[in-house]
Amino acid sequence: MSRKNNLNIHLTMSPVEAVFCVILIIAIIGVWTYPLNGDSPYEGPYEVVKIVDGDTVKLSIDGDVTTVRLIGVDTPESVHPTKEKNVPEGKLASAHTKELLENRYVYIEYDEEPTDRYGRALVYIYLDEETMVNAKLLEDGYARVLTIPPNDKYRDYFEQLEKEAKENNAGLWSTGVFDD
Repeated sequence: MSRKNNLNIHLTMSPVEAVFCVILIIAIIGVWTYPLNGDSPYEGPYEVVKIVDGDTVKLSIDGDVTTVRLIGVDTPESVHPTKEKNVPEGKLASAHTKELLENRYVYIEYDEEPTDRYGRALVYIYLDEETMVNAKLLEDGYARVLTIPPNDKYRDYFEQLEKEAKENNAGLWSTGVFDD
């Protein structure tokens, strides 16, 4: 004796509900693939090749090694050609950047001007869609705000992060290197 299970489900949906479902599915797919979809403001992922210092790194972009400068932040010097400008805190900032970026693939975002006068790409670096390295350096107290218009998209946000780091005596704020 054979038993057959027939399960017939009949769903009815209005055209408005159908459109809503399609839009919802598209939105979910868009969030799921972000930042890899074509509408993302980010480019990458790019391999981190070398940490030059606290605010400068080298990335492999399209097969070429490109020097990039983090927009909106400045760290103490550690590899400046004028040796007197290098300070021990610069090595700490470089080590912190290395801790964040070494052996990673990252995404980048440009602002208004893509390069500086030295030919370095000017970028915001992201570990993922939520973690911007420029902001993390400020938050952790290893950088100060340095905004140069027109590349000042996140100036207010950066200034708030710096203020909080200073108030919390975070990172290099505890060393006195950033005291005015």
